Amino acid sequence: MTNFLYHYLRSQFKQPKSGWMQLIWLHILSFVLIGLLHTFFYICGYASRMPLLYEQLTLPSCFVLLLKRPWAIVTYSFVHHSFLELGLDMLMLYTFGQSIRLVTHTKSVVYLYCLGKIAGACAFFALYQLSPPFKESLAYLHGPLPAIYAIMVAVCVLIPDLKVNLFFISLPLRVVVVFLLLFSFMQLTGKHAGHYVAQLGGAIVGYLYAQRYKNKKGGNQTFGGTTKFIRLHKTT
Repeated sequence: MTNFLYHYLRSQFKQPKSGWMQLIWLHILSFVLIGLLHTFFYICGYASRMPLLYEQLTLPSCFVLLLKRPWAIVTYSFVHHSFLELGLDMLMLYTFGQSIRLVTHTKSVVYLYCLGKIAGACAFFALYQLSPPFKESLAYLHGPLPAIYAIMVAVCVLIPDLKVNLFFISLPLRVVVVFLLLFSFMQLTGKHAGHYVAQLGGAIVGYLYAQRYKNKKGGNQTFGGTTKFIRLHKTT
C-alpha cells in the first residue's frame, strides 16, 4: 500500500500539466505531516509544544518575528487546523483551479496561487502595521484562502456567465463572489480581521491578473457562457 501510494504521488508530481493538482497534494501531505507530528508530540508528553510549531509555520503580524522566520511567507498557506478546513479549501482550489486552467493554462494556476498568497500576506501585514485598532495586536495568518480567492476572482472575470450549484440552487459565480467579498469586508472589525483582509488582498490580485490576461488576448475578450466552459471541459 505504501509502495503504491509512493509511486502514485511520484507520477502526479512528474506530470507536466498538473500544477494545480500538485498544489492540492502538497496541502494534503502537509496536513498529514503536521498531524503525525501532533500525535507524536502528544504521545511523548510534549503536546504543549505544538503551538510553537504552528507559530513557526504561520505568518506573524509582527515585523520582528517575520524577520526571524521569513519562511513563513511560504509555509503559512499550507497550515490547516482541521480536516474540514482542509477539505473545503481543497474543494475550492480544485474547482476554480480546474476552471481557470481550461481558459488559460496550468502554469497560470500555480502562478496566480503564488501571487494571491503573497498579496494576502502583504495585506495582512499592512493591516496590523498601519491600522490604529490593530497596531498593538499580534495575530497569525494561516491557510490558502488568499490564494484561492485570487483564483476564484480571476475565474469570475474570465468566465462571467459561469454558474455554481449551492444546495441544489444554481447561482451565477459572480453573485457568490460579490457576496463573499462583501462578507470579508464586513468582518474587518472582527476578531479574525487579518484573515479576511488577506482574502481581499488575494481577490484584488486575481482581478488584476484576469484583466491583464484579457488585455493580452485582445481587449474585452471573455470566455462567456457556461456552455463555452462545458465544451472546453469536455475536450480536455
